[in-house]
Amino acid sequence: MSSRRIVTANNADGKSYFLHDGPTPGIVDLGGFLDEEIWIDDPARFDPNTETDPAAADTFDLVPPQGGSRVRVFTFRPNDGTAYDPEVLRAAASRFNTGNAMEEERPGMHTTPSIDYGIVLQGEITLELDSGSVNLAAGDIVVQRATAHAWRNYSDQPCVMVFVLISSPNYS
Repeated sequence: MSSRRIVTANNADGKSYFLHDGPTPGIVDLGGFLDEEIWIDDPARFDPNTETDPAAADTFDLVPPQGGSRVRVFTFRPNDGTAYDPEVLRAAASRFNTGNAMEEERPGMHTTPSIDYGIVLQGEITLELDSGSVNLAAGDIVVQRATAHAWRNYSDQPCVMVFVLISSPNYS
């Protein structure tokens, strides 16, 4: 699923206009997953007059910038048995910096110091926690509060989710 991304801005006269309208330049194929970086709000780099697109970077971080946020559309491809292969994950890490979030002994399990809202747009996905798992379908919403978790697509169809990740001093 390719997302249409519309970004607004104000021109020199203070009038609003459409800065971007179309697919994001920030598409990263991670093997078993496809990441579409929609927008990154970084307070350390904030300039309301810039036309620089933060989603046009070469690499992306799993977590949002300190005090900022990140929006992405993530497609979990059907797992053909290779999605969590350590070699596939290492190759993906060259374009998608997971920092220290990923657990080595449990592939896919990770903890981020942020509050994340995950919304299932299409398909089905399983959310795994230390204490068990729950199956989610289109329309379900997860509030992820800096806890260890993994996403698993056990179906034969892709699952598309939108994630809003917010840096929060409560979870840092």
